[in-house]
Amino acid sequence: MGDLSSDVERCLCDCACDAERVQRAKCSCEEGRAREAKRVLLSERQRLLDEMHSRQRGIDAIDHMLHRVSCECTSRRVCAEGAQERDAGAACAEEDTGCSGEGEVSARG
Repeated sequence: MGDLSSDVERCLCDCACDAERVQRAKCSCEEGRAREAKRVLLSERQRLLDEMHSRQRGIDAIDHMLHRVSCECTSRRVCAEGAQERDAGAACAEEDTGCSGEGEVSARG
Protein backbone atom coordinates (compact mmCIF):
# COMPACT_ATOMS: atom_id res chain seq x y z
CA MET A 1 0.00 0.00 0.00
CA GLY A 2 1.33 3.41 -0.97
CA ASP A 3 0.70 6.82 0.44
CA LEU A 4 -2.90 7.91 0.95
CA SER A 5 -3.10 10.44 -1.89
CA SER A 6 -1.82 7.89 -4.43
CA ASP A 7 -4.24 5.26 -3.14
CA VAL A 8 -7.16 7.69 -3.38
CA GLU A 9 -6.10 8.59 -6.92
CA ARG A 10 -5.83 4.93 -7.96
CA CYS A 11 -9.17 4.09 -6.37
CA LEU A 12 -11.02 6.89 -8.12
CA CYS A 13 -9.35 6.15 -11.46
CA ASP A 14 -10.35 2.49 -11.14
CA CYS A 15 -13.94 3.67 -10.62
CA ALA A 16 -13.85 5.73 -13.84
CA CYS A 17 -14.09 9.00 -11.94
CA ASP A 18 -13.40 12.10 -14.04
CA ALA A 19 -9.85 13.52 -13.88
CA GLU A 20 -10.88 16.80 -12.25
CA ARG A 21 -12.48 15.06 -9.28
CA VAL A 22 -9.54 12.64 -8.97
CA GLN A 23 -7.14 15.56 -8.82
CA ARG A 24 -9.30 17.42 -6.30
CA ALA A 25 -9.42 14.42 -3.97
CA LYS A 26 -5.69 13.75 -4.36
CA CYS A 27 -4.73 17.37 -3.63
CA SER A 28 -7.10 17.45 -0.66
CA CYS A 29 -5.33 14.42 0.82
CA GLU A 30 -1.91 15.91 0.20
CA GLU A 31 -2.97 19.16 1.88
CA GLY A 32 -4.59 17.40 4.85
CA ARG A 33 -8.14 18.45 3.94
CA ALA A 34 -9.84 15.21 4.94
CA ARG A 35 -13.35 16.65 4.81
CA GLU A 36 -12.98 17.64 1.13
CA ALA A 37 -11.38 14.30 0.20
CA LYS A 38 -14.22 12.45 1.92
CA ARG A 39 -16.77 14.65 0.13
CA VAL A 40 -15.33 13.62 -3.25
CA LEU A 41 -15.16 9.94 -2.26
CA LEU A 42 -18.74 9.94 -0.93
CA SER A 43 -19.98 11.72 -4.04
CA GLU A 44 -18.30 9.14 -6.26
CA ARG A 45 -19.70 6.33 -4.12
CA GLN A 46 -23.21 7.73 -4.61
CA ARG A 47 -22.68 8.00 -8.37
CA LEU A 48 -21.63 4.35 -8.50
CA LEU A 49 -24.63 3.27 -6.40
CA ASP A 50 -27.01 5.18 -8.66
CA GLU A 51 -25.43 3.54 -11.70
CA MET A 52 -25.69 0.11 -10.09
CA HIS A 53 -29.36 0.62 -9.22
CA SER A 54 -30.09 1.76 -12.76
CA ARG A 55 -28.38 -1.33 -14.17
CA GLN A 56 -30.31 -3.53 -11.72
CA ARG A 57 -33.61 -2.04 -12.91
CA GLY A 58 -32.56 -2.92 -16.47
CA ILE A 59 -31.76 -6.48 -15.47
CA ASP A 60 -35.10 -6.77 -13.65
CA ALA A 61 -36.95 -5.49 -16.73
CA ILE A 62 -35.17 -8.02 -18.95
CA ASP A 63 -35.95 -10.84 -16.50
CA HIS A 64 -39.61 -9.81 -16.57
CA MET A 65 -39.66 -9.80 -20.38
CA LEU A 66 -37.93 -13.20 -20.51
CA HIS A 67 -40.61 -14.63 -18.24
CA ARG A 68 -43.44 -13.04 -20.26
CA VAL A 69 -41.99 -14.29 -23.54
CA SER A 70 -41.67 -17.76 -22.08
CA CYS A 71 -45.27 -17.73 -20.82
CA GLU A 72 -46.97 -16.06 -23.74
CA CYS A 73 -45.07 -17.83 -26.50
CA THR A 74 -45.58 -21.20 -24.83
CA SER A 75 -49.26 -20.43 -24.38
CA ARG A 76 -49.66 -19.49 -28.06
CA ARG A 77 -47.73 -22.58 -29.19
CA VAL A 78 -49.97 -24.87 -27.12
CA CYS A 79 -53.00 -23.03 -28.46
CA ALA A 80 -51.89 -23.43 -32.08
CA GLU A 81 -51.06 -27.12 -31.65
CA GLY A 82 -54.35 -27.75 -29.88
CA ALA A 83 -56.33 -25.97 -32.59
CA GLN A 84 -54.98 -28.39 -35.17
CA GLU A 85 -56.27 -31.32 -33.12
CA ARG A 86 -59.64 -29.84 -32.09
CA ASP A 87 -62.45 -27.94 -33.71
CA ALA A 88 -61.62 -24.32 -34.54
CA GLY A 89 -64.24 -23.04 -32.05
CA ALA A 90 -62.88 -24.95 -29.02
CA ALA A 91 -61.25 -23.06 -26.14
CA CYS A 92 -57.48 -23.13 -25.81
CA ALA A 93 -56.11 -24.78 -22.68
CA GLU A 94 -52.96 -23.14 -21.35
CA GLU A 95 -49.95 -25.34 -20.66
CA ASP A 96 -48.80 -25.43 -17.00
CA THR A 97 -45.91 -22.94 -17.26
CA GLY A 98 -46.27 -21.20 -13.91
CA CYS A 99 -47.85 -18.24 -15.68
CA SER A 100 -51.14 -16.59 -14.96
CA GLY A 101 -53.66 -16.20 -17.75
CA GLU A 102 -53.05 -12.51 -18.54
CA GLY A 103 -49.29 -12.34 -18.99
CA GLU A 104 -48.62 -11.50 -15.36
CA VAL A 105 -45.46 -12.75 -13.75
CA SER A 106 -46.08 -15.37 -11.12
CA ALA A 107 -44.07 -15.30 -7.88
CA ARG A 108 -40.55 -16.61 -8.29
CA GLY A 109 -38.59 -18.26 -5.50
